[in-house]
Amino acid sequence: MKRVGILGPGAIAQTHLAGWQQLPVEIAAHYDLRPEFAQRAADQYGGKACASLEEFYDAVDIVDICTPAAAHKANVLTTVAAGKPMVCEKPLARHLKDCYAIVEACENASVPLFVAHVVRFFPEFANAKAVIDSGAIGKPGVIRTIRAGTFPRTLGTFYGNFEKSGGVILDVGIHDIDFQRWCMGEVERVFARGLTFANQPERDHALITLRFTNGAVGHIEASWASPVGQWRTRLEISGDEGIVEWDSEGEAPITRIVANETGTGKARTTLSPYGPDIQPYKAELADFLNHLETGEPMRVSPRDALMAVKVALAAIESVRSGQPIEIATFDEVPLVEQMSIKTDTHLTKQMSTKKDAHLTEQMSTKKEGAA
Repeated sequence: MKRVGILGPGAIAQTHLAGWQQLPVEIAAHYDLRPEFAQRAADQYGGKACASLEEFYDAVDIVDICTPAAAHKANVLTTVAAGKPMVCEKPLARHLKDCYAIVEACENASVPLFVAHVVRFFPEFANAKAVIDSGAIGKPGVIRTIRAGTFPRTLGTFYGNFEKSGGVILDVGIHDIDFQRWCMGEVERVFARGLTFANQPERDHALITLRFTNGAVGHIEASWASPVGQWRTRLEISGDEGIVEWDSEGEAPITRIVANETGTGKARTTLSPYGPDIQPYKAELADFLNHLETGEPMRVSPRDALMAVKVALAAIESVRSGQPIEIATFDEVPLVEQMSIKTDTHLTKQMSTKKDAHLTEQMSTKKEGAA
């Protein structure tokens, strides 16, 4: 039985641990820079809290990296050096150069890396992909997705810090960037508008348009601006012979509504006891175990994860610059340059243009009156 260790047993780790508990593995060890977090996880899920990375790596066969994205590169490279196959929470890294370094290191050392792009394992989304592959809707031409909820407060100020989280596009929008690329193929260019640089992190909202190399178009709405307790996902894929769609707010065979943790809204779930694959976090981990046991390809490759980050960062640059971004030639703008712009530059430019036009019209009117 494989021994699993959790590196960074914080918020998302709780979800991963619940998935591991349902699989034929041993939860063996936990390590965190904050020892109390490791001990808490050990008390709840079993295994031991390790005092050092050396102790941690000696105790495990598989590493599950659940640290913030900014720490992913260091943790992945350390795990590669230890020769341990690993799961890494998305995004692959906060910066593109780190993604390239991670993928190169894993490939050179032949160490398996699975990046947890879990949306591919949600049954509604997996079934939509299967419908496309079956040819039931013909050639897909347009795909639309929505992923909108409340600003997350589980890690204090982390999500509101753009330098650390990358805002709603890198944290939320990347889910649908990966899913749409899975369905439609490579992205040629991206154009996006949003509030990433508007100094309103708790209302960050983005509209992203993707042009795929096959000519198809993708639309993504990603948001942290919903009222407290609200969460919605939606997908619609149109082909030349049909449409497949799903909405979390639509009717479901089994629906349970309960008060959320804060008591300020409702948490809605449609988990069915008759659907064993309805647990996507378990399913993604099972996919990785299957790869280790059989050598079959993982549903998400390291390159898939790299490309998701690349398109997400290009979308962020599009918001910053107000311009469409070609993916093939895109390179990440230095963070200091990104942070030098605190407003939606394209919107500012539009407002300036309108102001100039209005002023010109006023001057023209006065000139005509004087004549």
